[in-house]
Amino acid sequence: MWRDDDGSPAGTIPRDAIGCRRLARAVAVQALYEADVTGHAGRPIAQRLADEAGIGTRHGEFAVWLAETVESNRVALDERLHELAPAWPIDQLSPIDRNVLRIAIAELDYGEGKTPEKVVVNEAVELATLFGSEGSQKFVNGVLGTVLG
Repeated sequence: MWRDDDGSPAGTIPRDAIGCRRLARAVAVQALYEADVTGHAGRPIAQRLADEAGIGTRHGEFAVWLAETVESNRVALDERLHELAPAWPIDQLSPIDRNVLRIAIAELDYGEGKTPEKVVVNEAVELATLFGSEGSQKFVNGVLGTVLG
């Protein structure tokens, strides 16, 4: 496998650039994006990406949990997303923005309060900055800002 200068697999996020929890969230975003594009299940993709990233068992399990939670609650998450951003049909959102928002809402709704809401929102904005288009971080911040109200 080709590796970047820091030893990470080519095309991945350098480990020193972000914390392990953010890396786990990034793995989940990548897995759900791949699942959207290919039609494959996100769980095995998340497991593979977590293994390739070498993020360790605990953070790998978190990435897989995020992917599984989004997939098993997709209808409810998309309904919630529609409530938060009624002007933006789910199928018209970019796959990155859609999955960043799904992950954040899943963590807020199903994460049993383990992560403070403001941290979840901030992490989603950071993921949108890393993976999304030019306006993604503003869009994600605006949508999730309504959750914090």
